[in-house]
Amino acid sequence: MNILQINTLDSKGGAAKVAYRLKSDLASRGHKNTLFVSKKYSQDEDVKLIRPYSNLRQRINKKLSYYLANDLDLFPSNHILGLPEFKSADIIHCHNLHTNYFNLSTLQKISAIKPVVWTLHDMWPITAHCAHSFDGKIKKSGFFTCPSLDIYPPIAWHNERYLESKKAKIYQKSHFHIVTPSKWLANKVSQSVLKDRPLTVIYNGIDTEIFKRSDLKSSRSDLNLPQDKKIILIVAKGGKSNPWKGGNYAEEIVKRLSDKPDILFVNLGGNNNKSDNLINAGYISDEQILARYYSASDVLLYPSIADNCPLVVLEAQACGLPVISFDTGGIPELINHGVDGYIAKYKDAEDLLEGVKLFLSFDNNKIEFIRSNLAKKIEDGLTIKKMTDQYLDLYNSLQEPFGQNISS
Repeated sequence: MNILQINTLDSKGGAAKVAYRLKSDLASRGHKNTLFVSKKYSQDEDVKLIRPYSNLRQRINKKLSYYLANDLDLFPSNHILGLPEFKSADIIHCHNLHTNYFNLSTLQKISAIKPVVWTLHDMWPITAHCAHSFDGKIKKSGFFTCPSLDIYPPIAWHNERYLESKKAKIYQKSHFHIVTPSKWLANKVSQSVLKDRPLTVIYNGIDTEIFKRSDLKSSRSDLNLPQDKKIILIVAKGGKSNPWKGGNYAEEIVKRLSDKPDILFVNLGGNNNKSDNLINAGYISDEQILARYYSASDVLLYPSIADNCPLVVLEAQACGLPVISFDTGGIPELINHGVDGYIAKYKDAEDLLEGVKLFLSFDNNKIEFIRSNLAKKIEDGLTIKKMTDQYLDLYNSLQEPFGQNISS
């Protein structure tokens, strides 16, 4: 089988990791798989830049798209149809099509020629411009409202009517099968302009050869972390400066527990300064080291306020780490509340703190039971292999009308 994937990036960010890991697992099974991206970080020869123009032109178009409040029309991508990777593909698998590299009208042209799968990693397809609507409501147009112009991807002025109209017209003339990595997003789609499109829920999968349980004491020793403290791991990239990851809520929990000498916070990816009860470990790009941090900790504090099916939750659980989070997006689908993690009321710092205290109060036997069950839960159903199996089943179903069936 030959699959062409399209995404913004190839290795940074959740959508990129999902696309690249799917590509790698498909290749290991003998399937040809090419990934077209706007920006390439890997050295993989099967990852190819999609842009037919210079970096200068890209920067100019990016500025124009912001000031014209239009990220749909300025980026040429019809040339894809003439590329050999497109011509030889059995399936076109789209991921994120926003962020200034893809002309959405190309989707209509692609889907007239090839079967298309579109995995929605955020809400951009069902809003005017933003990747998440937060508390936004559905409008008569079939699109969810964006809370402000500044929500990523930002626009300079209120051009929502045009953006919604243009998307709706493209969708009417396009054929694609939607995948969402959560039931939460599937429910949003069912209310939207895309409500009549075929949809399958396929959860993201992770590499359990990397993300797996390691001994807590040896992990702490490797990372120079104390053995005699309860360690609360924080993943809130960008700290308070990132409105998506709830860094301000994490900071509040750190303050509330600052008088507990037996508790240490380890902050990954944040920009907080070091204090008596907090170590800022910075951004960890090495997944082996990241897995050690998960294994070295007692709980993960993940106060995200905008999410779908976050890999960090799955990675932590695969390493046996209970996750304390808000009732955000698809996160409650990944956590058994009060059993192997805690789902606090949305944006309720007090309830978030209660979850942290509850899981820190458990004795060693209960914690070991939780850790073992978490790792088994991921191994049984949320792996890359399972995700790839489900995508192959979907690809097969889309190929059947064309008289082709692809074995896995």
